[in-house]
Amino acid sequence: MKQLSTLLTFVLLLKGFLVSGQTSLQSCIDLAERNNPQAKLLPLVAEAEALQIAALNKNYLPQTSVGGQATWQSAVTSLPISLPNIKVPTISKDQYKATLEVTQTVWDGGLTKSQKQIATASANADSRNIESNLYLIREQISNLYFGILLAEKQFQNTEIIKNDIESQLKKQSANLDNGTAIKSNLMMLEARLIELKQQQREIKSRKLAALKGLSILTGKEFLENTVLEEPRLAMAENAGIDRPELKYFDAQKSLAEANKLGIKSKYAPKLNLFATGGYGRPGLNMLSPDFATYFIGGVSLRIPLSNFYLKTKTSDLRQIDINKEKIEQQKALFLQQTQLKLATQNEDFLKLQDQIKEDQRLIEIRGYMKKVAENRLENGMITVSDYITEVDNESIAKQNLSLHQIQQMQIINNIKILKGN
Repeated sequence: MKQLSTLLTFVLLLKGFLVSGQTSLQSCIDLAERNNPQAKLLPLVAEAEALQIAALNKNYLPQTSVGGQATWQSAVTSLPISLPNIKVPTISKDQYKATLEVTQTVWDGGLTKSQKQIATASANADSRNIESNLYLIREQISNLYFGILLAEKQFQNTEIIKNDIESQLKKQSANLDNGTAIKSNLMMLEARLIELKQQQREIKSRKLAALKGLSILTGKEFLENTVLEEPRLAMAENAGIDRPELKYFDAQKSLAEANKLGIKSKYAPKLNLFATGGYGRPGLNMLSPDFATYFIGGVSLRIPLSNFYLKTKTSDLRQIDINKEKIEQQKALFLQQTQLKLATQNEDFLKLQDQIKEDQRLIEIRGYMKKVAENRLENGMITVSDYITEVDNESIAKQNLSLHQIQQMQIINNIKILKGN
């Protein structure tokens, strides 16, 4: 019978483990990043970049166009001469032509190359911005995760106190039956028991709300019996800051550099080959009244001159340099603010180290005082109120220890998040 009971207990425990499982902080972060709608933007950015590059590569292919025109004009060019017995040809007032034009870029001043660099740099900046936004979810997950761990610790502490109060309530009930206790003692213990149950309901409500938030962010359902692992975290010594935001600032500067190349190529000479084949009246012989085919081919060179007197190139390049300086200052501000947060977190960590040592010693003292109070209560030397005070003192000491331990773990995690490790 005892073996059967043990087997049933094992099966129930195994079932509970399979249902709830164990979840780590990192797995929650990974799930939240994959589940975030912004994560779905990354492949779209990559696809858009590939399409843009493919379209720009076609700039090196021959560009063709077909055209047609039919006109009538009120006057045409004529020869102001007349010769005997010779008919001087005239140009028809109605004219027609159909053309096929082919243009081949020989040198576009680096415009296509710069446009491809801009497309790549822009996509990289967009991706880095998305990664920066996704990184911010780590702090949300951390707050929820450690909030759940704290709630579990608090619930466990109240459960221990509740067991002590219930045990004392049974003893006082027996004493009341024997005539050695008064009813008010039982009522005080019962009142404290009700308060503890109310605390547990409030703690449970906070835990369920945090679990719900975790479920929404990760896309995975977290139940009340889900077991969250306590992270085994260690302080990262002398680790530099490597946040996605820094990569985003660098990507913005790279995009600015690509735009500078685009401006320079805009004012560079352009060299093209062209060919035009046509059919119409008149053809290349303007005096012929008949329809004819014709062909024209050659080289075209275009050199923009407006920059020499408008100075737009210099102005455009200076604007980009100003933008780069602004980005650099934003990066410096971000690093300064991050360093400030790290300094605060490091000081809090050192403070908590001392508090945890004090909490552990305080728990020993409060535990001893509670046992003394329990013995004195049984001997009628103190009141139930005095006993409850010592029980609450031990409870407060334990809750403070749990709070400080969770806060210390969260601070270590916050420092890792701030540094980007």
